[in-house]
Amino acid sequence: MKKLILLLILIAGSLVVSGQKIEDLTRATTTVATDLLIIDQTATTSGISITNFFKAVPVAVTVTGTTTTTAAIVSDLATGDTEVVSPDATGLLVTLATDEIGDIAFTLSGGMAYVSTAGLMTINTGGTYERLNEGAIAYTGTHLHDFTHDDGRLTYTGTNTKHFTINISINIEGEESNQRVEIQLYKDGALITEIKDRHDFTAVDTDDSVGFTWLLEMATNEYVEIHGTSDVDADEFTVLGGSMVISQH
Repeated sequence: MKKLILLLILIAGSLVVSGQKIEDLTRATTTVATDLLIIDQTATTSGISITNFFKAVPVAVTVTGTTTTTAAIVSDLATGDTEVVSPDATGLLVTLATDEIGDIAFTLSGGMAYVSTAGLMTINTGGTYERLNEGAIAYTGTHLHDFTHDDGRLTYTGTNTKHFTINISINIEGEESNQRVEIQLYKDGALITEIKDRHDFTAVDTDDSVGFTWLLEMATNEYVEIHGTSDVDADEFTVLGGSMVISQH
């Protein structure tokens, strides 16, 4: 028992001798690529900056923004905000715009186009898909981030190739006593053959909604559109409303 007590005393003593508070550690004057840089919290540097996530470690970083040589993720303890910053020409920290951050952006890419004006579609050749934008049919784009809108077409303008979820719902009114209307998704002018929705109308001036959800990958400047058809030449149907919503996942 005495030996055990003596051993415990020796272990505890060694811990006390080797223990060291963070405040007592020597501050690095230079950093290397593997360093985690801890900045003292003072009146002029209120926060902690973690660097070297993407590039070389800067020579110096101050949260309030006077000197740095590369981008950093900064947490401001005074406000609780976390920002991605980069130096300007003078070395001053500047908050990056969301679309400059890429896949670590806090706002995801996406957008929506919806039918803002109803209109009539005439299908020249039955079974041939046509873009749903004839005549009076008009669309409005909204909530666009890394996307542009043009007459029902949503074009991805982001830098990185991403995966998206697309939700489509179109309200159709049949104008024939017996017709089958189908809705399809087109990407870059090409039919996506794996997905479509249809409705069989058996009376004039009856309406129903058709739609679907699909996942796809999009690179810069690729676009998506809604197309539709009917089963007989010169068939007509009215696009009453609807939307196409695309969101990053």
